[in-house]
Amino acid sequence: MRGDPITSYGDDLVVVTVLRPWPDPPALDRLIRSVPAATARPARVVVADSGTGATVTAPAVEVLRLGEDVGRAAAVNRAVAGLDPAVGWVALAAPEVEWAPGALDALLAAVVPRAGAVGPALVDPSGRPVGGGGDVPSAGRVLLGRESATPPTGGVVGWLPASCLLLRRTALDSVDGFDPRYVDAFDDVDLGARLARAGWLTLRVPAAVATVHPSEHGSPEHPVAARRRYVHDRSPAVARALLGLAGRGPRS
Repeated sequence: MRGDPITSYGDDLVVVTVLRPWPDPPALDRLIRSVPAATARPARVVVADSGTGATVTAPAVEVLRLGEDVGRAAAVNRAVAGLDPAVGWVALAAPEVEWAPGALDALLAAVVPRAGAVGPALVDPSGRPVGGGGDVPSAGRVLLGRESATPPTGGVVGWLPASCLLLRRTALDSVDGFDPRYVDAFDDVDLGARLARAGWLTLRVPAAVATVHPSEHGSPEHPVAARRRYVHDRSPAVARALLGLAGRGPRS
């Protein structure tokens, strides 16, 4: 998407999920079954297979085989780049997510003109809130591991988890998509910061709910390197030099 003019898109909705090469890739059935009840719109599902080679046989599901593990950020970018111009809304959902009935329609109904990203209230299977999201954190806060410093209330926030997030495609294009350098984590924090800088709003909508089921397969994510990248990108030159001297700069 980098360098391309901003395209005028339609109003179609696509749900994108990314499979990463975990030892035991998660089943997608629960996520896929939840989509028709989450919206009255016709919504297809695109599975970006980032190197698992998993067999996906569900009807009305498209599989994009990437051939290698490129990370969530790059996988989402490639999936979105392949969508036709009729698609103006992209709902990201991790394989562990289950949309509540009407959740996607509630997100779409809450959209305002400058809303670039809209996310639901996330809960665990018992109904307890799941953390994630908040204001755009400073480099210093991230260095201290305090990027999620605000409570999960509704309204305008700085960023929301990419594990369950509705994105306006025009907004995503305007910031050149996710930054693929964030292979393991922090791609959503970085995206929220760049959307805000470009004048887009990120909204949490408590009327929309999605359940995040426990992951039984483990995760390849190692957020330390991504945290260093975020700090490195946003620190003044002197701070970046100090981080480098301390061996805490980003990996090349």
